[in-house]
Amino acid sequence: MLPTAKITDSETAPPVEKPALPAETSQPSLPSRVVCDLAECAPFSPGYKGPHVPVLAAFGGDRFHECRVNGCFDLDRALAENSTTLFRSVHRLDADDSAKAWDDLTFRFGPRSFLYADETRVLGYAETAQDAERLVSKFSENYSKPPAPRAGCFYLIRTGREISRELVLLGTETILDDQVFSLHYGSGSGEWHEGFIAKLRGSNHGLSIFEGPPGTGKTSYLRHLMGVLKETHRFYFIPPATMSVLSNPDFIGFWAEQRRRYADMQFVVILEDADAALMTRGADNREQVSAILNLSDGMLADFLRLQIICTINCKAADIDQALLRPGRLLCHRVFHRLDYAQASRLAETLGWQLPVVQDYSLAEVFAGYEPKTIHRPRIGFAV
Repeated sequence: MLPTAKITDSETAPPVEKPALPAETSQPSLPSRVVCDLAECAPFSPGYKGPHVPVLAAFGGDRFHECRVNGCFDLDRALAENSTTLFRSVHRLDADDSAKAWDDLTFRFGPRSFLYADETRVLGYAETAQDAERLVSKFSENYSKPPAPRAGCFYLIRTGREISRELVLLGTETILDDQVFSLHYGSGSGEWHEGFIAKLRGSNHGLSIFEGPPGTGKTSYLRHLMGVLKETHRFYFIPPATMSVLSNPDFIGFWAEQRRRYADMQFVVILEDADAALMTRGADNREQVSAILNLSDGMLADFLRLQIICTINCKAADIDQALLRPGRLLCHRVFHRLDYAQASRLAETLGWQLPVVQDYSLAEVFAGYEPKTIHRPRIGFAV
């Protein structure tokens, strides 16, 4: 069972003899003993609330300084050259053991000298600010590497003991050139895309809604968007199963910490299949709708500065009307199924022909799928 924490008043703690400080440097006395609840700390990696277990246990309430740097680091070489000082680690293997990756490495160079490293950041912990900076600077000098060519990326929001995020890299194939983009989304889509990019760059908060049936390219477009805006925007993805995090009080603290750390970036939150969270408020979704309203346009939005993009399969008429208010709603885009002519042109670039039917989804075109010949009414506001 993990130890629990209490702060014991110095009057009840065993007396400890301390050398007297000169009068001009005397400071208020601190509790003689501080015990921390390790059950509230992450065991392997630091979270937004503070350091992880090994660091917290080593420093307790004594002098403690942290220095951090972001970049791209060679963890394999760092581990090979510092294996005797490795204190904690995560080793990831795929199913056939053909790919191995180290993550969440904690090195201990002394009783109170720690360095945490993952692929994109390094944190040094020491008793003085200078020592913490030296740890980070030396590691960065020895193990920095140029970032691999990539497209965009996003951060998966995870919930549990605390809110955290995990980096997910996207391949270069997710960025579409102008011709391919037009084949995917039809004539005029390029002009709309450029206009939407301008809105995301020109406003630091707001709500965008992508409507359309499954398979019409909403997620593919989001991947493309992440690549286009990778230098200026950070994208965070909240899975449908954890949508309740929107009303979690710790959610505000998480965003405040991210905003302090990446003050020069714009943040975009992706809520995929968010129908339930956007429907007219009821007993089952009232908190989620209220949270989206406050995050997208309100005093909280002024502080956190989040763009929110939701994808839905329902119609906009079913959405809570407060979400569609001008000033809050930045964009509403309907993703349609492709008519046969457009789907056929796309299929030809992929090397096959499609049977003549009324329409196709993007997913059906790429799968070479032969849909049943049934009538499907248009989705959205088009007649």
